[in-house]
Amino acid sequence: MLYIEDKNFLNQNQKNWIEHKLFSGGSDFPFYLHSSATSEDNCSSLHHVVIRREEERENNIIRNSKYSIYFEDILKTFCQKNNITLNEILRINVNFTYNNGYEKCPTHLDHDFPHNQLILYLNDCDKDSKTVVLDDDNKTILKESVPEKYKGICFESKPHFHYYPKSGNRVILVCTFR
Repeated sequence: MLYIEDKNFLNQNQKNWIEHKLFSGGSDFPFYLHSSATSEDNCSSLHHVVIRREEERENNIIRNSKYSIYFEDILKTFCQKNNITLNEILRINVNFTYNNGYEKCPTHLDHDFPHNQLILYLNDCDKDSKTVVLDDDNKTILKESVPEKYKGICFESKPHFHYYPKSGNRVILVCTFR
């Protein structure tokens, strides 16, 4: 099973951009309310769609954000440092979750076909808001990732879920690719 955890792949310019664009007091980075985290729940969260899923592309528009070049660069940096071939970007999203009254999001796959996934924790958040990767039968925990600012985890298409933070918020970058 592919599973890579990397705490030191971002360069200082990328970290500075994330801090300035997403978290500075005057940031104008937009998030949009979604009534569900997956298609199977009612767990609200905020999202910024960077690269649209293929099935969500209108008029063949792939990029949905003026910041796409920065997030694509982060994915490329991770892949290059970890010797992962990047053939196609399937989706990039920034997810902002908070205590919405639910313990966790439903177990899910991001696509119904083989893919790889990078999750980058963008802020320090509730350490209990872990990402959990399961075996194909959804019964055995293969990996649990405690969130740490700027830590990236990469895994192949496996069922997974995350716990919602009990306090504060959890901001992550999600990239799916082949």
